[in-house]
Amino acid sequence: MVEERIKSEPEVLLEQLDALMSEPVVDEEDALEVAIVAGSLARLGGDPAALAEAEAWRQGAGKELLASLWEAIDEEPLVEALEAASEGGASDAEVEEAVYDVDDLLVAAIWCGRRERVRSLARRAEAIVRSLPDVFEDLAPDGRALMRRREVAEELDLYGLWLVIAEAGAEG
Repeated sequence: MVEERIKSEPEVLLEQLDALMSEPVVDEEDALEVAIVAGSLARLGGDPAALAEAEAWRQGAGKELLASLWEAIDEEPLVEALEAASEGGASDAEVEEAVYDVDDLLVAAIWCGRRERVRSLARRAEAIVRSLPDVFEDLAPDGRALMRRREVAEELDLYGLWLVIAEAGAEG
């Protein structure tokens, strides 16, 4: 029997990015998805050659679509969901979804060079997590893994929520 190897997160992201880039990126939702996947791959130290097609799209055909996307982004629903998850009564899955929805937008903005566009979101998210860190402690292993990444350390002003989450797990 042939045992199937479990793919690493960068391998899965690379497959997703290849699939996304093989189809036309026609709207802001598609553009955001490309930015999230490419940004996530870059954050994990993905091979620059693997990101080349997406980066060429970002600088060329996708430039106007991404500009429109960043003008239209509304961070309030993400902040509200994170606040609701932190107030108790939310399942672990709901807490995780709220954190990763914020993280997706942060990683996309960094990849797009739109850090200023999400700086307020990053600060608000960090403050929410800091106010009730125990709610987020199940995500501490993710936070610790991300904090080990050079790419995250270089953007700590935007990834502060992960530092707080990593620390929350250490306090127990």
